[in-house]
Amino acid sequence: MLLPPACAGCGRYGRLFCEDCQRSLQSLSRGPNHFSAPDAGTVVGDALLLAHTAFAHAGPMRRALQRLKYGGAARLASPLARAAAPALLALAAVTGPATLVPVPVHPARLRQRGYNQAALLAKALATEANLPVADLLVRRRATTRQHGLSRAARLHNLRGAFAIGGGRLVPASVIVVDDILTTSATLEACAVVLRAAGVASVFGFAIAREV
Repeated sequence: MLLPPACAGCGRYGRLFCEDCQRSLQSLSRGPNHFSAPDAGTVVGDALLLAHTAFAHAGPMRRALQRLKYGGAARLASPLARAAAPALLALAAVTGPATLVPVPVHPARLRQRGYNQAALLAKALATEANLPVADLLVRRRATTRQHGLSRAARLHNLRGAFAIGGGRLVPASVIVVDDILTTSATLEACAVVLRAAGVASVFGFAIAREV
């Protein structure tokens, strides 16, 4: 407890996520036109209008998200959100006023981890970008691991997994927040539920994307 924190990216003591590791992060955007031209950091969906990511899921970012998700390092949400905030602000400039909505985890998984990493990131991002955040979605059934599944298989696996929490008012526009984007199946499944509940525009944002 008396030692300084070790960087989640390189292991050196001093900070949770050191400046050297942050400078080494690989941005997926190609400049100011990334919403009007093909871009590795941007995904267009069906119910999901558009999803945007900040970094490639590689190197220090991969290690940091692994620690956040599975290693009990909840404090990493703040520095990761701070690093990703410029990408979220770029998306918010396109979406207009929107509420951040974290992807929920099943209660059993929540008990196991002690927290929902997407909710921690959404709250930290809300502070960085001065946007509202709301836990609109609940996960009503557990799903098998998504790793290794095709997009079609992921969508089938997630069918009926999400729902709107009882008695919660839905805003006109939301940005669904997750830690990692692979095929966008999770964001798409959330968007289907939100659109059915009356949300007019559903966007997505993730800290990193598998490329």
